[in-house]
Amino acid sequence: MAWFALDDGFDTHPKVRKAGNAAVGLFVRLGVHATKHLTEGHLDGDIVRHYGTAATIRKLITVGMLHEPGHGCTRCPQPAADGYYIHDYLDYNKSRAQIEAARESARKRQQKGRDNARRNRNGRDSDANLNANSRQNARSSQPNWDENAPLFDDETAGQDDLSRRDTHEGATVVPSPPLPSQNYDGADVGGEATGSRAADLDHLAPTPIEVDGFHLNDAMRRWAHATYPGLDVDHSTAQFISHYRSTGARRKSWPDAWQKWIRDDARRAAERRPSTPSNVIALPNGQTLTGTDAKVAGWMAIAAQLRQEGDSA
Repeated sequence: MAWFALDDGFDTHPKVRKAGNAAVGLFVRLGVHATKHLTEGHLDGDIVRHYGTAATIRKLITVGMLHEPGHGCTRCPQPAADGYYIHDYLDYNKSRAQIEAARESARKRQQKGRDNARRNRNGRDSDANLNANSRQNARSSQPNWDENAPLFDDETAGQDDLSRRDTHEGATVVPSPPLPSQNYDGADVGGEATGSRAADLDHLAPTPIEVDGFHLNDAMRRWAHATYPGLDVDHSTAQFISHYRSTGARRKSWPDAWQKWIRDDARRAAERRPSTPSNVIALPNGQTLTGTDAKVAGWMAIAAQLRQEGDSA
């Protein structure tokens, strides 16, 4: 949109006072018409006569606010035959080229704004779809997470001044450095090294446990040694990492999943540990008695001990 310019001294200018209100009203209408149609101050005679009376037109010409063909003002161009020209129009108003350039610039800004808005809208839609998919996947995986990745329980959390925060080295929001992937070259059944084959990009891609940067820290090691003495923590942790590298699964809390793994390892180790049955007795000569013989020998040993205590009394 273009504007017909009037400065703040227009109302007290000598020409305006001489022209009078009626003629000044005509002048403003003619100026707006010229700006709207980009005539750069040139006016068609029919338009001028349609807007004003002969008296108001003559008043503007007399005071020098409007020029007719053959005028003597050296600053203003001559109008077309039967036309008029607004005095000093281009001194106060933009030319056709300037207005068109400004409109084109505005058009480009508006188009850029629409393009940016469309990209942002598409981005928000994509994010919304991604979040919806993530929430759906999270809901689908929740039972598995609840089973395999429990939180620290009351029996283990806080031992030796440890807590869940300790398993993250005191900062739950800062991931530890990721563990490097290991590449294994081995021979296949044909005797050729697997390393000579083309790289398997999917195999080399980092797994979630590597991306999340899980590693065994000192706090976790202290907890395991204090809770399960004798357990090979490094071996169990290596098995834990290898398992999740091979499966590519992700857990809500890797320290919680690791703690469950350690508990399971300790339970399995205890189950594998041999125990002496209660109904087995080892004799001094190396012979062992089992079953009923062991029970009888046990009662006889108790009776002999009671007799011995009675004799000594």
